[in-house]
Amino acid sequence: MKKHSCIIYYLLITFLLSFVSMLAQTAIQNEAVRFLLFGVQAASPTITAIGILAVNKELRANLSAIFHTERLFAAIFLPVVIALGTMFASKYIYCICSGNAFSCGHIPTKQLIVILWALIAEEIGWRGYLEPKLRTYKLHSASVPLIVGTIWGAWHFHYFIQQRTEVPILLFFVGCIAESYIYSFMMKYTRNILSAMIYHFSCNLCLHLFMVNPADNNGICTPYIILTALEAVTALLLNIRQAKKSHTCS
Repeated sequence: MKKHSCIIYYLLITFLLSFVSMLAQTAIQNEAVRFLLFGVQAASPTITAIGILAVNKELRANLSAIFHTERLFAAIFLPVVIALGTMFASKYIYCICSGNAFSCGHIPTKQLIVILWALIAEEIGWRGYLEPKLRTYKLHSASVPLIVGTIWGAWHFHYFIQQRTEVPILLFFVGCIAESYIYSFMMKYTRNILSAMIYHFSCNLCLHLFMVNPADNNGICTPYIILTALEAVTALLLNIRQAKKSHTCS
């Protein structure tokens, strides 16, 4: 399968699989089956990537390239520190500005399972497959996270249709793009997909734990706006650092 075709098929199948899974949930009454379909819906980026790699007989080589023990400590702890730091800071700043007491939320078991699923649901697809594929084209390095972040944000359309998020669409897109640059930095720094997987999980966990998500904060978007600004600044600083390091090495 040609490189161009791989990306086109990847995007078509990823979006279509999520859409079909969403429609199937509306037609099925069994809660267990609906929950499983939601898992498929959430994992469509990774399911599709694994399927295409298997068809092209590239699965083992690709997984070996993105899963390894090099910089394992950084791949595990760096994403936790960034996610925890930005989420905690956004809630703390909001509490200072609003005069509200700092508090943490309760995460129900079902929601915790969904959050844990984020460890494997998306990043093997987005950062383990799509981003490396795009980097094989003659694109400016800084444009790749922008493209991936935009596609990633657009892929969440099914969550907006199901009203599973209360974040305004424009704010959500800006957040996806900012986070995409953080993901890109971590992948370049660690060369390990574990960094992206753990960052995705940590962000989802802290988003609910610190009640930054409007759905956990009586619909108030202010903490999420602060978070998006902090993520944008973090992404900028990390990538400036990386650019300076690359310039020094060259």
